[in-house]
Amino acid sequence: MAARVQIACWCLASAGFGAPSPVCAQSTQLVKSYAIGAGKLSLILAAFAAKSGISLAYDPALVKDKYSPGLSGNHAVADALAVLLSGTGLEAIAKAEGGYILRTRSLQQPAPYPVARAAPVIAWDDSVLMEMTVFPGPDGSVDRGFVATNSSSASRTNTLLSELPQSVQVVTQELMTNQQSQSVLDALHDVSGVNIYNIGVDTSVYIRGFLAPTRINGLQQGPSRIDSAASPLHTPLAAIERIDVVKGADSIVANGDMEPGGLVNIITKQPQAEPVRQLTLESGTQGHQRIALDLTGALSDDNVWTHRVILSGSQDSDAIDRYDSARDVYFAPSLGYRHDGTIAVAGLNYQRNLLPIGGKGPYGQITDGLQSTSIGGSYDVQQKFDGNWGVQSKGNYMRTQLSARSYYCVQSASPDDGAMPRSCQTRAQASTSYGWNLENNVHGTFHTGPVKHTVLAGVAVNYSWFAVPLAEIGPAVPATLSRDSLPEIPSTKLTPYEPASELYYTNWFLQDQLGWRRWHLLANIGYTRAWSHSADLQTAAVTSLHPQSKPIYNIGLSYQLTDNVTLYANRQKSFVLQAQASGIRYDDGPPGLYNLPPTDGKSLEAGVKLNLLDERLMLTASVFRIEHAKVLYAYAYDANNNEFTALLPATTNRGAEFDLSGSPLPGWNLTASYSYNNFRYAQPPGFYVQPSLISRHQASFWSSYDLQSAAWRGWGYGVGASARSGYPSNSGNMQIGGQVSVDANIRYASKLWSLTLGARNLFNRHLYGSFANLDQGIGFEPGRVFVLTGRYNF
Repeated sequence: MAARVQIACWCLASAGFGAPSPVCAQSTQLVKSYAIGAGKLSLILAAFAAKSGISLAYDPALVKDKYSPGLSGNHAVADALAVLLSGTGLEAIAKAEGGYILRTRSLQQPAPYPVARAAPVIAWDDSVLMEMTVFPGPDGSVDRGFVATNSSSASRTNTLLSELPQSVQVVTQELMTNQQSQSVLDALHDVSGVNIYNIGVDTSVYIRGFLAPTRINGLQQGPSRIDSAASPLHTPLAAIERIDVVKGADSIVANGDMEPGGLVNIITKQPQAEPVRQLTLESGTQGHQRIALDLTGALSDDNVWTHRVILSGSQDSDAIDRYDSARDVYFAPSLGYRHDGTIAVAGLNYQRNLLPIGGKGPYGQITDGLQSTSIGGSYDVQQKFDGNWGVQSKGNYMRTQLSARSYYCVQSASPDDGAMPRSCQTRAQASTSYGWNLENNVHGTFHTGPVKHTVLAGVAVNYSWFAVPLAEIGPAVPATLSRDSLPEIPSTKLTPYEPASELYYTNWFLQDQLGWRRWHLLANIGYTRAWSHSADLQTAAVTSLHPQSKPIYNIGLSYQLTDNVTLYANRQKSFVLQAQASGIRYDDGPPGLYNLPPTDGKSLEAGVKLNLLDERLMLTASVFRIEHAKVLYAYAYDANNNEFTALLPATTNRGAEFDLSGSPLPGWNLTASYSYNNFRYAQPPGFYVQPSLISRHQASFWSSYDLQSAAWRGWGYGVGASARSGYPSNSGNMQIGGQVSVDANIRYASKLWSLTLGARNLFNRHLYGSFANLDQGIGFEPGRVFVLTGRYNF
């Protein structure tokens, strides 16, 4: 306390009783409680940055082969850094704009204890290229270039990836920027085991062959369980900090329903004290245009209050399957608070999309397509207590209105260029939905002898409501695939065509992460209960299905064989609750309503994680077996038009994956992946088995290099390729052949601005997406596309 008073007095004196300097602001930070064990200095610094919420910049060579004694007890940031760096010959110096920089301690002028606290303010020297910057993300995670060291997506607690007993792949913000990614689907393209289904508004991600749910900051987004137009996959990249891909069956983390392949968790940008003022302009061939503005910084001198504003807009005039453009507008302001163990963030978001509906055209009028307007809000409050315990509450709300205008045209009997007349029918639709999600938990750490426990217990609640959707189907008109031949689509007599519905989910979970020497065990159990009802359009009767429930458990174990090698294995389970809202005949029973048993998903995985070149390169290799059984399917009708239904046997996938990312040499960043999938659909007795639409082999890499010589400083380039083997089309006996696509870019970056010129599908190959259907004319990828991206920091 005496030391803190002396420093406070020194700060006031040096500031002349005016605004405190950055060093004073950092030096007088409130004390926090830490429990970080001894280990390699690079990993310890990453864990400390995530816990303390500060940024660290340093040359990786400085921390190579150095170890830290760790940290325990209550410390201010400066005190903590002095303890962590003791015996390493390094010191932490406060940067003028906030955060700290590491350097070799001066022998001529030994600094008094604590080193970091008494250090003078230094300005950022633009002539020095810092090769490593560690800054905690909004969830406490830490990214370094293409490499992420921490994640909270798989365990709800900020955990080193090397300690997690499962495969978690992270697409960092720098990787998205480096590759000129234009959407979430684009950013996921090079992750092993991921396949993309993208037909206009109907977008989905498949992991290891199974449909994967998408979360934002660990929560569903509004009523997205059904509504694909409001899916988190449409979140613009300007609002995204990183994307975590969690492999395996894990309904506990997903808060309910999911198939057993994995899930995607989008971590959005949050308010921070470190200022950012960035304008992004992007233009490309085929009519692509994008503009984005990112503003964040402190609202008070003590950095207690912070803010962030994200504004983004885009247009693609040559969107696939459309003659008109796809558009997107996004606005998200947020406010942050951090003081005395309390971290709170609250924000609003508004998004308006015009998306192609998908399928084979024509879509010719300016109002054609599906317009989605969503408005919502979110909050996240964390409170830390003494003794390494805390609570967290987070939630969101979203309301979405949809308006669709489209034509449905009969397919041509023979291939043509769209000039042959065919029968086209106008369709107009409108609907409204909203949903809210809450998650509350209590977490903490304690010891039982030599075993450290990190426990977490909580409950998550999801509610979704869908109003009665309206539709109008017009008469068939002869038309060609030309906008001039199509009349305007009317929308004056919209009538109900489906019932209103409600969904309510409650998910209880309990988790323990046990650490003993080199062993780490992650065990959790969950219990989900769901309820739904809908109103029959014909009888107006309300149909309430009895609540369904499902207990579940997951377990994983990792062992740190050496400081750089970790072995792991896990067994996880997932489910999808099934309820039939209309009369069926099930299991030879009478026609009626049935609460069917949940689907049964399970996954087994084993693998190895390697830290290579002193944590500059991270590799994960895994093998897995997945199955999904008891899925409902219909196979016949009785005389009263009731469906005969049954449950499918298991759909399985056996495979292997390989992911590599990092910086092997100064200026060189690399990411690469490979996946092998032996996917087999369920085979009901006497039925044709649907062919696998998942390629057996998929591989990709992206390599970028920043020129290191003084004469070429600021220049860099990137090159990458993605390849996959062929797969059977689901349109008859046709085969989608294997393919290779090459991308490249060249860039220049200064302190204030950067410019990148990239080429996608550089050699203009004829490419197909996953799940291509040649008969329906869907699944085609664009040809060569040039994109110019400029960023200005002001």
